Amino acid sequence: MPVTIDTEKCGKIDNCPGEGLCIKLCEQGALIEKDDDVVLISENCDDCDLCIQNCPNQAISKV
Repeated sequence: MPVTIDTEKCGKIDNCPGEGLCIKLCEQGALIEKDDDVVLISENCDDCDLCIQNCPNQAISKV
């Protein structure tokens, strides 16, 4: 089950205390940066949950 990103909590990469840590941690390329937003490519998500565990804004979760 792919993750979802709460865009209000995320606050864009410029406002992220982790400076886009979720993108850096995702080895599958499921999270990418597009126009300063974090965008999910769900077919690449392998449910490792690293992004959920490491999001400083708690903006990433499972549906």
